[in-house]
This record gives sequence, C-alpha cells and structure tokens, in this order.
Amino acid sequence: MITLKSFLKESFPTIYHISVTGKCNASCEGCLNGLIYGERRAFASSWEEDPEKTFQAINWLLDQTNGNPVFIAFYGGEPLLVFEKVQDIFYRIKNYYPQKNLKFFLYTNGNLLRKAVEKDPEFFSQLELLIISIDGTKVQHERVRKGTSLDQIEASLEFLKSHCPTKVLMWSTLREEMSFRDCLEEFFNLYQRGLVDFFFWHLIEKDCPIRDFSSFREGYLKDLTYLFERFVAGLFQGKILPVLPLAELFFFLLKGIRRGQTGCGVEKMRSFDVLAGKILPCVDMGEELILADFRKDEIKNLDLSKLQDKLLSLVSYKDWLGCNICKAEFFCGGRCPVLIKTSPERAMQYCVLIKDLVSLAQTFLPEVKKALKAHNLSEENLYYPYGYLNLLTDVIP
Repeated sequence: MITLKSFLKESFPTIYHISVTGKCNASCEGCLNGLIYGERRAFASSWEEDPEKTFQAINWLLDQTNGNPVFIAFYGGEPLLVFEKVQDIFYRIKNYYPQKNLKFFLYTNGNLLRKAVEKDPEFFSQLELLIISIDGTKVQHERVRKGTSLDQIEASLEFLKSHCPTKVLMWSTLREEMSFRDCLEEFFNLYQRGLVDFFFWHLIEKDCPIRDFSSFREGYLKDLTYLFERFVAGLFQGKILPVLPLAELFFFLLKGIRRGQTGCGVEKMRSFDVLAGKILPCVDMGEELILADFRKDEIKNLDLSKLQDKLLSLVSYKDWLGCNICKAEFFCGGRCPVLIKTSPERAMQYCVLIKDLVSLAQTFLPEVKKALKAHNLSEENLYYPYGYLNLLTDVIP
C-alpha cells in the first residue's frame, strides 16, 4: 500500500483552524468544547483575547509552508457571532499572502447564516467550503441542537444558494440516542433541493462508553447498509452520491492506499490550531500542549522540526490499542486522540464500528467495480472532489 501523502504529493494540504470565538448561540448535547473546557462562561472570554497575536501566529505558520495548498478554517464556538472578526482575518490574510495557495472554509450551526450572507456575499463566494451542522430532520435536530431552528437553517441555505456559488457540506454528529437514518433522510432532502453538496458524519466524543453497545451497533449497521445500497444504486445510474467517507473508502480499497496518519494528521504536523495567539496541535484536546505562545517572547527560537517527538506522543496509544494489526487501520489511521483522552473504552467501541464499516465496504466493492466500469467512470472520480474533501473532516464512524 502507498500512503495518502505519497499519492497526493504536492496537493497534500496543511490545515490551520482559527478559533475566533468561544461564544455560541446554541446548547448542543455533548458539545466538545464543554467536554474539554468545562462550562462555556469559564473559557469563552479568554478565547476572544489577543487578536493581533493571533495574526502573528497565523503569519508565522504560513511562512513555514511550501507550495502545497493550505486550508484555513474559521472555528468556534459559533464563528458567525463574531463575523466582523472573521472578515478581518480573512481579508488580511488574503491580501498579505496573494502568492500562497490558500483555501478557506468555515464551520457554523447555520442559525445566523442569512444575516452574514446579506452583509458580505463575496466572503461566502470565496469559501472553498461551508460546513454546517445538521443532525437530522426537524424533531431530532432541534432536540439535540437546542437553540437552533432547522426551518431557519434551511431558509438560510436557500438564501445562500440564491446569492453565492458556495459549496456546502452537511455534517452530522451522531449520538447513541439518535437515528443515523434520520440524518440521512435530511441529507437526501437537502441534496435533492440543491441546498447541500456533500455529506459527512462522525460519532460524538464523550467521557463514557456507549451503554447498550450491542443495540446501537445493530441499528447503526442497518442504517449503514441502507446508505451503501443508495450509494451503489447511484453508481449504477452513473452518479456519485457525495458521501465523502464512502467515496474515500472505496477509493482507498480500489487503489491500495493507506492513510498513514490519524484523520486530522496532527502527529504529522499537517494540522495546527490557533487560539488567542497560541499555536496548539489540537484545540479540542485542551491547552496541556501549547507549541507556541505569541503573547510571550519565547517564539524567536521555535523550530517546527523539533516538535515532531512531542506530536508523536499524542498517538502513542496505537501500540496498546492494536492499530498495527487492525484490518481497518489503512482507512482509520488510528482513533482520534481526543477520544482516547476522554474515554478509551468508547474509543475501543468505535474501533469495532470502523471495522464493521470497512467490512461492509469490502462486501459492496465488487458492485462498485461493476458500476464504475458500466459507466466508464475512473476510480479517481470517487476521490476528486469527494474523497479529497474528507481531508477537511475526521475519520468516522
């Protein structure tokens, strides 16, 4: 197998997440910020500090990059609560680095989307991707993402699509009390209406294992099978259903590609987060490992090449977890270090689920090959743009 980095070569991206705010206008069940940092009021104000130091951190990171593409994400909290700050960072970076291969994307819960588009449609037109959190149809979504309105989000997407060519990724976060099938039905609805262009899902990080894992696994596999059937049926019609993880997984199987890193690539120095002037390997892991702090003068001697050992320690769990002998490791690349930190037991349950996912894909692989051949579609049609965009997400399940 060849690694993904070897396959992509000069198109292999680096990703920077800028946490522009800790504030949020929703109270979603299982919020990762709350899990890692505690109550929002305890950390939100500190995330607003040192805007100039944040610029310095981003500028320093960009000076270290080569000609490969750099994706810069606006992250939170809810970034659209401080849209003026997002605009300022966006236009300053674009103007300062016109020669860099920069691509921008933004995460949002969507509730404030229309107001932001009305204010600056050009900003949204220049985004590579807008990632919007939608966790199913109205009843399920509003139950788990309290404070948001799915009707308002859908209306905002209609407004966005009527004013901008922006590509939209619907991202669902699956909790054990939710229906994955319900998330899929909302995606199919929005996709057919032309309101979203891609779909991704992952399972939530929590500090405890799934209680009734057997029942959850059974229901999840049933819904996964339904999704695979829809995906393959689409291929036999000459269409690629834009479900990023499935497109990437089938491409890996067909081409013999191994991810060669965790989903975000944090241990390979492919992903960094910037928070109030600080550079971290992953803001979702907390601030135990700060690589650089531009609020201090020690940055002068910072050398990225010397950080490798520190970052590799984040994935030292792979030995005891058995990643090296796992048949799904080529796709998974290792569980998310955040989940290992919060609940190793839950991480091991997710290992079972990702093995199920890969096994299911192998079952459908002969049909995928037939469908591609019948419509003269190359294997690369699965990866560009679909599988490639999975680099901007996580690895599921």
